[in-house]
Amino acid sequence: MLSDNAIDKLVQPIVNRQESINVFVLSTIAEKVREIGELSPSDIKRLKILVDYGTDIRQMNAYLAEMSNLQVRDIKSMIKTVAIDAHIDAKPLYDYRHRSFIPYERNAKLQQIVRVVGDQTAQTYQNLSNSKATGFLIHDPKNPTKLKFQSINDTYKTVIDEAIQSAQSGVVDYRTAMRRTIKQLSDSGVRRLYWDSGYTQRLDTAVRRNITEGIRNIQQAIEDEIGEQINADGKELSAHINSALDHEPFQGHQFKNEEFEKLQNGEDFEDILGNKFTGVARVIGQYNCRHIAKSIIIGVTKPKYTVEQLQKIIADNHEGYTLPNGKHISLYDCTQLQRQLETKIRYAKDQQIALQKAGDKDGAIIARQKVINLIKEYQKFSNDCGLEVHLDRASVAGYRAIKV
Repeated sequence: MLSDNAIDKLVQPIVNRQESINVFVLSTIAEKVREIGELSPSDIKRLKILVDYGTDIRQMNAYLAEMSNLQVRDIKSMIKTVAIDAHIDAKPLYDYRHRSFIPYERNAKLQQIVRVVGDQTAQTYQNLSNSKATGFLIHDPKNPTKLKFQSINDTYKTVIDEAIQSAQSGVVDYRTAMRRTIKQLSDSGVRRLYWDSGYTQRLDTAVRRNITEGIRNIQQAIEDEIGEQINADGKELSAHINSALDHEPFQGHQFKNEEFEKLQNGEDFEDILGNKFTGVARVIGQYNCRHIAKSIIIGVTKPKYTVEQLQKIIADNHEGYTLPNGKHISLYDCTQLQRQLETKIRYAKDQQIALQKAGDKDGAIIARQKVINLIKEYQKFSNDCGLEVHLDRASVAGYRAIKV
């Protein structure tokens, strides 16, 4: 089974492309803002006519459609790669049961599972990226104290109209006004609106979660299919460092099938050694769970981890880290703070790129300093906690450092 690091390496290029979409939209708006600031009042009137024709909006939508097609292609390819890896791992169990191990290329049932999960994951991605549900959080002109969601197209029109008005009126320094607007857009990033709740989430973050869930789904689907084919009588949960506390006590343990079903139903359950556990609300494989339940033959499949190794994983997690304010947190909580800092770094990089495209050198330098400060904070925090640094998660397509 692929390690978490191997999965991250598979997912990252798709997330990077998603971030490039974010940068493209921001850059398109920022470049038009710069052009407006360089025009004379008569030229601005001519530009407004061109904007009304929606040339840039059509170009943005065409780019988004092209990138979406590439994402769907790569998502389906990745799901296939993960499935083949999970299937190969189970060959010894087929041999033990004297069952034929059919390679993926000739395994129609396996290919069907890959198609179904690949299509589901790709469809979820397309739903996330739906143009009507993607946009920015911006200040509501009618109530500046509140943030309002606007689609990418509507945001473009709003910003360009504001830029034209600012350039024509001359009441407020144009660069100051536009810097404020550009910062607002980059702080938001292209987001996904969830209609039922009104909640918005940065789109690249939502896409990372969607794809990671797709990977877990295909791994579990293959494991369940393997279990049926070899008549497996148990499950072994995968284990990872810095686990969420609800699944931590029993990760890495082996269970009879019926006991695993109790776990999934929220009932009390026990492992094959007789260790008893209280039921949990969050089932395995859902709500951002990273565990996989491997199909096993009890008494034949040797546990991947010893009891001592699992106890050490728990102890290390709880040893955790004490924040400057004196609050003690687990290493799992540290990883969540890492993710938040990585997102802040991406925001700052977006802001630098957008301000550069808008021709605001001073603003870009300020944003660059923010990037430097956040990276230092991120590295220090990670090192203090003893966590691996993952600056690849804070990467932004097209970002280049500028001299401060």
